[in-house]
Amino acid sequence: MTMTDGQGRDAGWEASAPSFPKLLVQVGASLHATLIVDSQERILRMNHLLTSLAGWGDGVAFEGRAFEEVLHRLPWLAQALRTALSGTETVCEGGAPERRMRALVLPVFEDGVCLGACALLSACAPGSAGSARHDALEQELTRTQRQYEELLDTLDAAVWEADVDFRFTFVNRQAERLLGFSSLQWIQEPDFWRAHVHPEDREWAQAYCMKASRERRPYEFEYRMVAADGRIVWLRAFVTVLGEEEHPLKLRGILVDVTEQREARETLEQTVSLLRATFDSITDGVMVVSNNGRVTAFNKRFQQLWGLSDALLREELDHENALAFAISQVKEPERFSARIRAVYAAPEMEDVDIVELRDGRIFERTTLPQRVGSTIVGRVWSYRDVTQERRAREERERAFAAEQNAREQLEESFALLDTFLNNAPIGLGFVGLDLRFIRVNDALASLHGKSRHEEVGRALHELSPRVATTVEPLLRQVLDTGEPIIGFDLALEVPPTPGLLRHWRVSYYPVRTTSGKLMGVGAVVVELTAERHAQAERERLLREAHAAIQIRDDFLSVASHELKTPLTPLKLHLQLLERRCACGQPLPPDLARKALCQVDRLSEVISDMLDSSRIQAGQLELDRAPLSLQELVREVLKDFRPLCLEHPLEYEECARGLMVQGDRGRLAQVLANLLENARKYSPLRGPIRVTLARGGAEAIVSVSDSGIGIPEDQQAHLFERFFRARNAPISGFGGLGLGLYICRHIVERHGGRIWVESGTGHGSTFRFTLPVVD
Repeated sequence: MTMTDGQGRDAGWEASAPSFPKLLVQVGASLHATLIVDSQERILRMNHLLTSLAGWGDGVAFEGRAFEEVLHRLPWLAQALRTALSGTETVCEGGAPERRMRALVLPVFEDGVCLGACALLSACAPGSAGSARHDALEQELTRTQRQYEELLDTLDAAVWEADVDFRFTFVNRQAERLLGFSSLQWIQEPDFWRAHVHPEDREWAQAYCMKASRERRPYEFEYRMVAADGRIVWLRAFVTVLGEEEHPLKLRGILVDVTEQREARETLEQTVSLLRATFDSITDGVMVVSNNGRVTAFNKRFQQLWGLSDALLREELDHENALAFAISQVKEPERFSARIRAVYAAPEMEDVDIVELRDGRIFERTTLPQRVGSTIVGRVWSYRDVTQERRAREERERAFAAEQNAREQLEESFALLDTFLNNAPIGLGFVGLDLRFIRVNDALASLHGKSRHEEVGRALHELSPRVATTVEPLLRQVLDTGEPIIGFDLALEVPPTPGLLRHWRVSYYPVRTTSGKLMGVGAVVVELTAERHAQAERERLLREAHAAIQIRDDFLSVASHELKTPLTPLKLHLQLLERRCACGQPLPPDLARKALCQVDRLSEVISDMLDSSRIQAGQLELDRAPLSLQELVREVLKDFRPLCLEHPLEYEECARGLMVQGDRGRLAQVLANLLENARKYSPLRGPIRVTLARGGAEAIVSVSDSGIGIPEDQQAHLFERFFRARNAPISGFGGLGLGLYICRHIVERHGGRIWVESGTGHGSTFRFTLPVVD
């Protein structure tokens, strides 16, 4: 049903008026048409003369109304308009005798489609003969035809008319400019069209045209023709099939040169294809959302990350249902939604955050506005699966925390390692079939001691012969086999760091064109030197940690043994004393002495442990005073002789008096410890020799024995806390491993030095020095 307004116009007129073809109005205006109608039989323009003839007054609007309604008093003109709209021009007369009118009505075409018709009205001369009227009409028709042809010649397209066998009967001048053939050639050569259609398009184009002509339907298609100069020209043809069943058919059409558009379209298709392949090959999942919430693009990785089914993607996907699908998978839906709302509330925002999924995966999400020029047209969302990276980092952190927290050097090593792993440059390069660099970055070029500009066009053996010896065979292998080498470990010295062995993990890939032709080799180089050094450091620290644990365990074992050893005989002596007292029996004279001897031994063990703790805490006090070192040595030897009856004890004293500033008790403790060690580790009857001498400004005290000796590789550790030489087992010799540690600390506190000279099985000589006070 057609709805009209109060003046009888079609109610859709105002909305559709801007869509009327401009060409129709332009043609009508150029012909000074009295009336212009469109293909829907609606009036576009109508002048005052025709308004009066049709019986209408001033002020009535006709645009958009059906001409049948407006011209009901001029049926002869309405019939002529219907004929023209069917594709045939016509001339007609009509009207009252006193005001008879003549009309020329022409159809107007664009791209083979009838847009409408134009009518040119003029008054018939009163009383003129029929022949004069006919001559005038012919002149008018000729003038109009000439104007029509001139108009067609101005169009940027070849306008033509032909029979159903594609023999041209008319072409405009643009046809000559299109292919370079004259209009006469188009019309006079009966097989012109078939002869100049591109050979590859000739068969299918002719078959397509014949089928459309038989079906009497308008059609359009693109094909190629060969121009006079041999150029290949792409044409778009718009063809209208004219004629009724009882009349011969003819064809009218327009040919438009679309060569540039076709080439541009092919270039665009290639660009889009490249962008699509690149888009789908990146490891990040990307989605693009327009300002109206529609998802305009996403890549395959995005579909994989979120598990979007093909069925869901076949539906029209918008941001809301994509968001709903994602919310069902994330661990914190509220936070996820709030973050997205915050982003959309600030169109300029660029944001990066972390999204955790219920299945344990972790995504890094990046978003930024999509711009065309300076206008924001949407938003880009990018998701990267960082699960393995995060888990690896968490594992590293757990392992790092489990290491010895007290070792600052290890913590620094891990910090350096983390910094390297997160910021290490990756070397990238491409060499051609001749192994010369075509493209290289600074990270890779720096390994050869060059800049990237110096490397382009040069082979590796010209830049760094030592590196080339190892690398060029690998590059040739990839070129020969066409197979990549992935994750190959290299260890080399490079020019920037001579003498330093550096480690890399390299991958070499064959680079091919889309047709499969091999172009060269791509290289990816990641340096692992810092990683290897950090691994060695961790292993060293782990060994030291195990050694510290072993020392602790040995100490606990020795301490238990050393504390328990004097307690057992002490307990036996006390029990014997208790029984004899209870029975009134006389007491053996040496019973109390033996018990006190065990108490002294226990006291010495406890004193050593207390001294060690004081030294660790920095609280070992010294009571310094001037003393004669000769007197001190004699006193210690006097007390030691009764305990050393099974060993000859020799003493060689310096003739000059030696005075030192020191703590008498602590220095006596040092000498007594050295004597006790000599006795403990010497064989029965093995001599012990004590020497007191002066060397410059120092007094030198030496204690020598003929005992088991000390392995050379352990002598550096001999004065460390809890250390015991491996050739002195606990079961055979006892001791906490604290005596020499305490001696070293006491001697150094007095400004002296202590050391050992020994060999396995050749005895030992311990020496310490003290500053002499003159």
